[in-house]
Amino acid sequence: MYNFIDLHCHALFGVDDGANDFDTSKRMLQIAYNDGIKTICFTPHFKIHKFEDDNDIEEYNDRLVQNLERLKEYTKEALPDMTLLLGNEIMFHSDISSSISSKKCRTINQGTYALIEFRPNTSKFDIQNSISRLTRKGYKPIIAHIERYTAFANSFSFLREIKELGASLQINAGSITKFKIGKTARLIKKALKHQLVDIISTDAHDDKVIIPCLSKAHKKVEKLYGKDYAKKLFHDNAFSIINND
Repeated sequence: MYNFIDLHCHALFGVDDGANDFDTSKRMLQIAYNDGIKTICFTPHFKIHKFEDDNDIEEYNDRLVQNLERLKEYTKEALPDMTLLLGNEIMFHSDISSSISSKKCRTINQGTYALIEFRPNTSKFDIQNSISRLTRKGYKPIIAHIERYTAFANSFSFLREIKELGASLQINAGSITKFKIGKTARLIKKALKHQLVDIISTDAHDDKVIIPCLSKAHKKVEKLYGKDYAKKLFHDNAFSIINND
C-alpha cells in the first residue's frame, strides 16, 4: 500500500484561517499521519489584497518559513518519516504571474506548479484567460477545489477546455465523502468518471471539522473508479508535482 500525499492543506499554524497555533498543527499532523498521509505540502492562502505593501508580504513569507521549520523540528522526533513541504494557495489576481516570478507567493515545493484559487462566481472568460496567461509564462496551474466554481458546474465541456489548456484539477476529499446534491454532485461524479481530476487533497483547516484525512475518500474512489485511478489521484500525480516532473 502506498502512502498518501496531501497537496492542499492549511495545517501550518499562525499564517491564515487554518491552524491557529503550534499545538493545533501538531494534532493535525498526527491525524494525517495516522490516516496514511506521509507527505504534506502546506498551502497557506495568499490573497494580495490582504497585504498593505511589500514589507507586509515579506513579513508573511518569513513567518511561513519560521513556522515550517518549527514543525519540521517536531516531526523529526515525533513523525520521522513525514515530509513537510511548502507552497501557497494563490487567489487569482491580475498580476499573479509577476507575484509568482518575484517570489511574493510560492509555487508547490519551488517548482513550476502553482495552486490557484478563484472566487466561486468567476466568469468562464476570466478563468480561461488566467490559465492561458499562466501557462504562457511557463507555470503549470492546479485549480483548487474545482467543485466550488459555478462556471464548471454549469458547463462540463468548459472543464474539459480548461484541462486541455494545461491546467491540473483538484477536488477536496470532503466533497467526495460528504453527501452533495445538484450540479456540484453531478460535476464531481462526471469529472471522476471521465478521469479528468488529477489530485484529491484534504484542504484541511483544523483538527475538528475539516481535518487532514484522505483514507475515506480513497476507499470510495477506489471502489467506484478503480485502483489504478485512485493511486494516481492520491499518490502518483502529486508525487510528480512535488518533484516538478
